[in-house]
Amino acid sequence: MEKGVFITGSDTGVGKTVVAGAIAAATKTQGLDVGVMKPIATGAKEIDGKLVSEDVTYLKGIIGSTDDDAIINPICFKPALAPTLAASKNGTTIDFNKVWKAYEELRAKHEFIVVEGIGGLLVPIGNNLFVADMALKMDLALVMICKHCLGAINHTLLTIDCAISRGLRLKGIIINMLKDEDKDFVNELKKYTSVPILGTIPFKWDVSVENCTYGDIVECFQKEINISSIMRKDA
Repeated sequence: MEKGVFITGSDTGVGKTVVAGAIAAATKTQGLDVGVMKPIATGAKEIDGKLVSEDVTYLKGIIGSTDDDAIINPICFKPALAPTLAASKNGTTIDFNKVWKAYEELRAKHEFIVVEGIGGLLVPIGNNLFVADMALKMDLALVMICKHCLGAINHTLLTIDCAISRGLRLKGIIINMLKDEDKDFVNELKKYTSVPILGTIPFKWDVSVENCTYGDIVECFQKEINISSIMRKDA
């Protein structure tokens, strides 16, 4: 069995948090002790003098996690900017050692970890350091999320090339927020890559990270995606 998975996206706004939460919740139904992590977050809100990421609140809530926010999300910035820009605006830099220490703590505590990256694989998180480097150091297989929008095939194929060139294991692709009229997109994408399409998730009006509402996303995920194929360690 995998020790966890790293969730990345073909672009921003493809629903990484929603799918990461669904994977964590579906894995938990298999009887495992599951942890979640959002190593770096930007666009956080200040609540009672503390910066809180909506992504973290959503991920914790969907599995009922009691882990401290500071471990789940060791790097958190208020500006809704790329991580290095948000850090610069705050007059600081990203301390990756802090990320790694928190990850090690979560790994020691849980049987399976779902880590959600920020943006795509080539989002900078430090001096010559990218999200891809973080996933590689954590030694987690990738699950890539994409959705049907203009440029999606290009962005998805570029992300696949990036993952392969950097020695990352890519378990497969989940197509999120797919509407009935967009289903030709799935077959079109299959023409250009041998990376497995793990499944599709339909657009859900009642699911919102901002409002922390889950609707039936977990049940839908279990119906549409084989969670065993994500948990299983590839040969």
